Amino acid sequence: METLQQQFFKQIKKQIAPHVSLADAVADVLEISIDSAYRRIRGDKPISFEETKLLAAHFKVSVDQLLHLETDSFIFSGRITNNSNFKFEEWQKSVLVHLQTIASYKPNHYYYLAKEIPFLYYYMIPEIAAFKSFFFLKSILFYEDWKLTKFSIEDNYYKQFYELWRKISDTYASIPGTEIWGIENITSTIHQIEFYRATGALKSKDDAICLLDKLDELINHLELQAEHGMKLRFQQKPSSDLPQYNMYINDLIMGDNMQFMELGDKRITYINHSVINFIMTQDESFNNYTKKTFDIISQKSTPISKANEKERLMFFNKLRDKVEIARASILR
Repeated sequence: METLQQQFFKQIKKQIAPHVSLADAVADVLEISIDSAYRRIRGDKPISFEETKLLAAHFKVSVDQLLHLETDSFIFSGRITNNSNFKFEEWQKSVLVHLQTIASYKPNHYYYLAKEIPFLYYYMIPEIAAFKSFFFLKSILFYEDWKLTKFSIEDNYYKQFYELWRKISDTYASIPGTEIWGIENITSTIHQIEFYRATGALKSKDDAICLLDKLDELINHLELQAEHGMKLRFQQKPSSDLPQYNMYINDLIMGDNMQFMELGDKRITYINHSVINFIMTQDESFNNYTKKTFDIISQKSTPISKANEKERLMFFNKLRDKVEIARASILR
């Protein structure tokens, strides 16, 4: 029979990537030798309260859950963008690191309950990624240097991120996924383009039209994914060996950008907050509830990937109609 200490280390093992040695990870946190780490993992040497605290905090393991304590709290972790030690550039890099970790697990699956266009798709098209970055820096993070800045798709500033954006986009495309969309998911991005055009934050009308054209390109890409039921890199042709993609539409429930992952035998939930930030938990009960909720909403949604061609065509044509209305308004 496993001791609580052995169960504790088993929980820690679930928190680290498959290629990482548990003994190496424990030794690094506790600043002890590999042999000493193995003795603790096997249960040959008891771990102290201080060591338990260090390990639980570092690997985000719930001691309450381990001891079967009934509490109303869950352990979440995450970083918050700010003007000092975690700026937007670092946030983007952290997105790639998280995606690469998810992609390293086999099997894996990425679930997304979308309130707007899942933000990972922005990175497929540099012009859209640049505009959304501008939006975050100017209107959400309120960086002082961006107060008077105007946006143009010709700005050289964003080119330094093109390779990072490509890696983010390609990595997301490599992970099997299920997404639940609504017809209003595209609305916020269109409104942002219209708002910046009306207030003079876009340098020219051509910038607004270009962004709407690129939005059309993204819609076409998403429709192709849904038609073939597979994840695709931008402009990639479908083939039988690509990751599975399931798309649902639901016009009754507004999503909240909740993201849920199944990674081997463990689960993770990401909760969106403060527009751009996310916190995550590996709490078993929370993740089981999240998956159950996602399954219920899926059952009450219309699947449009591979099947239901009529509903799929109608959905994507409605998205295009929204873009066209915005384009016509700007051109008047």
